Amino acid sequence: MSEGSSNEKVVYWPRVKELLDGIMHKWEERWGRDPLPGIHAYYWETPEELQEAVLSGIRAIEPGVPGRETQLVRSLARSVGTSGRMPLRGPFMPRDEIEEIIAWIDNGMPHGPDC
Repeated sequence: MSEGSSNEKVVYWPRVKELLDGIMHKWEERWGRDPLPGIHAYYWETPEELQEAVLSGIRAIEPGVPGRETQLVRSLARSVGTSGRMPLRGPFMPRDEIEEIIAWIDNGMPHGPDC
């Protein structure tokens, strides 16, 4: 992660993937099994795959929607409708890590300088 010119953190896709993969690894350790696709799994290989993902019937990231208001961030930060906070039944992502994902979305979801 590097600092932008306005002291804003610049977050790239490899960090976002690391955060999402990390919370899923913790989930697997806690529950002792693989997550069920579409229910627990928050794994995406590319930012494009994440952009196209649908969570509880809503696209994870809608073009033009601020990061904080995306279905992805809402699902990581709190319960949405009848769906519980994700990954389902925890452990949950810490607020500072969710803020990194918000920054990534709000900065145009950059792949990274080496991608």
